[in-house]
Amino acid sequence: MSDEDTFQNFLKQLGERISEEELKSLVSACQEVIPNENRETIKKQKDLFDFLEKVGRLSKDDLNYLEHALEKICRPDLVTDILDYKESVLGNSDYKGEVSGPARKYKAMNKETGQVPDDIISGLTKIELAPPPSQNARRKAKET
Repeated sequence: MSDEDTFQNFLKQLGERISEEELKSLVSACQEVIPNENRETIKKQKDLFDFLEKVGRLSKDDLNYLEHALEKICRPDLVTDILDYKESVLGNSDYKGEVSGPARKYKAMNKETGQVPDDIISGLTKIELAPPPSQNARRKAKET
């Protein structure tokens, strides 16, 4: 199997794991490279991948943009798949098995038990919410 066939097969498998709703979110996450008139033509995952390839944002040697877009729509499991692809197929020497952010827990998860080591979970940054608005801010919002 050629490198291009392997890449297209990988994209097909990746696309099968992206729901229709997630595809819409993914297209929105890529809005800086997909003009409005092209967004309506993207109905399937393959359409998105083909478009990204056409504009030079996706290739068998460069999956960084897709990786970033998948992070934006909160699919670290698919980011991990891309990292695995880079490591195995591309032999990416920059990778070295280190994963940051939410994808770390998926990389470290025991595939049989589904357990993630405590040191990985404790190392992930917690999302902190902004404090609730003050009473004055609520009154002003109601008045407007």
